[in-house]
Amino acid sequence: MSSNQETLLQVAQDAIKFWDIECKNLSFYFQSENTVYQVEDSNQNLFALRIHRPGYHDLDSLKSEHLWTSFLKDNGVHVPEALNTIENEAYAEVKIKDSEKILHVGLVKWIPGVRLKDKIKKDYSEELISKSYKQLGEIIAQMHNVSVNFKKPTSFSRHSWDEEGLVGEKPFWGRFWEIEKATSKQRNDLLKVRNNIYQILKDLPKDNEFSMIHADLHLDNILSFDDSLTVIDFDDSGFGWHACDLAHALWDPELLSSPLYKTAYESIVAGYVETREDSDSVIEKIELFLLIRSLMILRWAEDRKELGYDSMIPGVLELAINEAKRLGILTK
Repeated sequence: MSSNQETLLQVAQDAIKFWDIECKNLSFYFQSENTVYQVEDSNQNLFALRIHRPGYHDLDSLKSEHLWTSFLKDNGVHVPEALNTIENEAYAEVKIKDSEKILHVGLVKWIPGVRLKDKIKKDYSEELISKSYKQLGEIIAQMHNVSVNFKKPTSFSRHSWDEEGLVGEKPFWGRFWEIEKATSKQRNDLLKVRNNIYQILKDLPKDNEFSMIHADLHLDNILSFDDSLTVIDFDDSGFGWHACDLAHALWDPELLSSPLYKTAYESIVAGYVETREDSDSVIEKIELFLLIRSLMILRWAEDRKELGYDSMIPGVLELAINEAKRLGILTK
C-alpha cells in the first residue's frame, strides 16, 4: 500500500466516526477524481464514503450539491441518498495526520449495481445499447424537468457551465487551446474554435433549457441493477445547458466511432423527447456540446499525465478538429 493510500484509508477511518454508524468493514472501492470506500455496518447495511479531492470544491459548494441532489430525490429522481453526520452536517471535515490539510468527506446509502460502461463492454449489442440509452434519455429528461423548478437558496454556491465556464478565459477544466501535445497549427485552430464557440454560447438563451445539470454523465457514473439505471457522482454538477448532459452521455471514443452510435443517439433522443415536452431545441444542440466535450477532455487529459490519460489526446484532438470543420465552426 502506497503512502497516499495509507493516508486516504486513515482519513476514511477517522471520517466514519462522524456518523452514527457501527462500522463493521471498511474497504476501498474506486478512485477517480475522488476516492470511494464501501462501508458495511453491524446490520449489514452498505454505504459509500466519498473523500473529495482538495482544491476542487469548497465546503459551501459541496453543501449545495447536497441540497440539489436532495431536491431531485424529493421529487422522484432516483439518486444516492446523502446522510448527515451526528452533528447534522452534510460533510465531515477530516484533518490529515501530521498535516494542516483538511479533506471533506460525505456519506450516501449504497446503490447496488455495475457501471453501465462495464456492462456494455461485456455485451456490446444493439439491443443493450438501445435499451440502455433510451432509459438514460428518460432519466436525464426527468432530472431536467425537476431541475427547472429548483429555486436556489441564497447560500447556494455552484459553478456554471456557461460560456465562461466552458470556453472563457479561465474555463473550469482549463485552457484546452494551450495544450502542449499539439502542433502550433493545431493550437491556432483550437483557439479559433474556442473563440467561435464562445460567441455561439454567449448568444444561446439561458431559459428553461438552462438549469442545474449533472455535467459529467459518462457511463462510469451510471449504475445498472436489475435492468434499472441510476445516476451517481454529482461532483461536477452546476448550472448549464440541458444538451450538455445528453452529449456527455453519448461522448465515448469507442462509441463515437462505432456503427452503434446511431442506435445510441436515436435511443437517448427517443427517451428524452418522450419524457420532456418541447425539447427539439435541446436535441439540436447535442452535436455542439459533443464538440465542446472533446475540447474539454483535451485539457483534462493533459492535466492527468501521471495517470496516462494524455495518451488519448491525439485521437480526441483529431476528432475535435474534424467535428469543428463539419459543423462549420472551423473554416479555412
